[in-house]
Amino acid sequence: MLRIFVYPLLKGISLLPFPVLYALSDIACFFLYRVASYRVKVVRQNLKNAFPDKDEAWLLTTEKKFYRHLTDLILESFKGMSMDAQTLKKRLVNVSQSLYDEANEEKRSSIIIMSHAGNWEWVCMAAQLCSKQKAQCIYKQLKNPFFEKLMFGIRSKFGTMPIPMEQTLRVMAGQKGLVTATAFMGDQNPSSGKNVYWTTFLNQETAFMWGTEKIARKFNHEVWYLQIRKIKRGYYEAHTRLLCQNPAETKEGEITEMLARATEQDILTQPEVWLWSHRRWKHKKPVD
Repeated sequence: MLRIFVYPLLKGISLLPFPVLYALSDIACFFLYRVASYRVKVVRQNLKNAFPDKDEAWLLTTEKKFYRHLTDLILESFKGMSMDAQTLKKRLVNVSQSLYDEANEEKRSSIIIMSHAGNWEWVCMAAQLCSKQKAQCIYKQLKNPFFEKLMFGIRSKFGTMPIPMEQTLRVMAGQKGLVTATAFMGDQNPSSGKNVYWTTFLNQETAFMWGTEKIARKFNHEVWYLQIRKIKRGYYEAHTRLLCQNPAETKEGEITEMLARATEQDILTQPEVWLWSHRRWKHKKPVD
């Protein structure tokens, strides 16, 4: 049923010229923010907790900017259904291309950490366009089969390999001898507050999952951080830098702490483009 009615609608939206797409985004923003009040309480509380030193005017301005970015992000993601490679590379510039080229030439595989900032869906789409090594992104599967299939198709459109989170270890274990660039979302919310790494993040006790660090140490792949900067509406830059060259030599928690600090700095640079509607702080640190 969704394919019969929703797919043609989304396909039609994806064919809209960018100026029309953003006019539609403005309308969607009004209804999502002003009418439906979608997760406004969550966003407001998250911002207040993360920035206790900011006044109400700054918090409200950032909140409004976030919702404008959120609807842009949603429609830009669906725009991927019809966007060609040339347009994508024009609107998402890989500033650190030489880092990827050098790693491929030297046969060095990497684990790339991103956060839910900017447009991570375009990064996943464009990954294989910018990488000679095998590009793949780890993602959390959607519960709805229609949207799961739709987003898988968009992400893999230009050759990037999306890997469900639960299959990460098995897939990567079978890639010995293959040069890979594997992207992880480093700010995922753990399913529980147990067996996690706790640290202070955006002025709050925050739980981080161990998965990325454990995989980096197991395979000893270099760890990079990718920051997605929003230059203006519909245009982004991807900046990648080295976080850890020899994960196998690190102490437990060291890589995850690096990840937390890099993510925090990323958010502080452009707070309005992070996913504040994400219930990042559902779990509280145990007293013991």
